[in-house]
Amino acid sequence: MTRNYDVLYHTLVFADENVALRKPTKFSSTFEQYYSTFALDGDRSDRSVHGDFICAHSDSLDYQQSWWVVDLQNVYVINEVDIFGRTDCCTHALANFDVEIILPTCTCNHWNNLEEGDTISCHYQATGSQRIVVTCPPNTKGRYVRIKRRDTGYLIICELEVYGYPVNSLHESGLGSILSIYACGKIGYGYSGPVLSSSVTKSNIQCTCTCITETACSAAEYDKYTNVCTLKGECLNGTQSSLYPDNDKQVFFIQ
Repeated sequence: MTRNYDVLYHTLVFADENVALRKPTKFSSTFEQYYSTFALDGDRSDRSVHGDFICAHSDSLDYQQSWWVVDLQNVYVINEVDIFGRTDCCTHALANFDVEIILPTCTCNHWNNLEEGDTISCHYQATGSQRIVVTCPPNTKGRYVRIKRRDTGYLIICELEVYGYPVNSLHESGLGSILSIYACGKIGYGYSGPVLSSSVTKSNIQCTCTCITETACSAAEYDKYTNVCTLKGECLNGTQSSLYPDNDKQVFFIQ
């Protein structure tokens, strides 16, 4: 029988920053050359056809709701989402949509598995606007931010900014509030993510703590017989399971 359990840690957090800038994105569809990455290029100065019009623009397809999503590549406490639309026209292309914050499950959860895990409906926007500032409920945690229309119309996002702080980063200066970090454990399994480093540790807790201090570490794999701790990055193959049975091992995913 598979056993799952959570390990609780504490760290310090500080001021918000735009954690979405130039992170990986994906669109339900793309209209002409207006790619999903245009929404995170950091330029919100001119959002009209008379300027550069560097905006993400979905296609309008029958029977398909348009959506856009960013992978923050870490779990963050998300406080605010700022969304910028066109300034010259077409506010209807930024209307009737939900802002969703998605916290993935312990398994390898990438683009193909967005429906897994916990989804927090942060905001619903009924009317169109050139800019929308969304304040999420306190302690909203997630890795993915998705903008999803409730109809089949176009979705145009010229720039999007996400403000928050990571739940598993330790800042070296200043004072901050205490924040809990969870490591979701899978007993009797190994993890197929890329190996970052290996070392001998005294316990699975020490192994997990080492993973927390490494920015690129997504999972701590601990061998209970050899005491070898292997730090692993994210499994990017969303079409296959990232876990494989191994009675000697324990895996802890940083949440």
